[in-house]
Amino acid sequence: MTPPRSSTPRLPKADRKKQLLAHAKKLFVELGFQHTTTEKIAQAAGVSEPVLYRHFESKKALFLEVLKEVREATILRFTERAATIADPLEKLRVIIDLYLGSTREHALEFRVMHRTLIETDDPEIADFLRSFYNDNETYLSAVIQNGQLAGVFRSDLDPRVGAWELIRTALGYTLTLPLEIPLYKEPDYVAKAVDCILNCLRAE
Repeated sequence: MTPPRSSTPRLPKADRKKQLLAHAKKLFVELGFQHTTTEKIAQAAGVSEPVLYRHFESKKALFLEVLKEVREATILRFTERAATIADPLEKLRVIIDLYLGSTREHALEFRVMHRTLIETDDPEIADFLRSFYNDNETYLSAVIQNGQLAGVFRSDLDPRVGAWELIRTALGYTLTLPLEIPLYKEPDYVAKAVDCILNCLRAE
């Protein structure tokens, strides 16, 4: 086992936990869940594995904490930005823009979550990811449904389907960002993408 770095300062419990989460998140993205070990996380944080286990009982517990942090931050960004907007069309525009913008700004966090979809079959992790996406579906479909009631969005559209098309768009954008697609670099790409999505939802 790799010994801790002697220069690592002693941190308060809350700060140490945040530090371990930050290093774990980075390793989960770089190496994936399967190839990230508690030894590697402890080494990156400059502590011993026993120190890590004082804060997290297992690698999975640490990983679930990372996912929980991403989930709460994502939903909070949605609700805070859109809470004061009454117009359903403008509210959804802000949410989609935020969804795609957050995907770029918080790409590290989103890649942690999305990479896990294809590399682990752990039931507990799958349940958590399902819960995260269901939260997104519930929130987005409610916004679309309110827009339908206001006559802004198509009445024949199942709001849940609309919500999932938004989720899938953001998911695809996240997964392909590392490819450095030339179109993504154009300054008006996100605005055009938002307009494209909204045009599919608008009432005639």
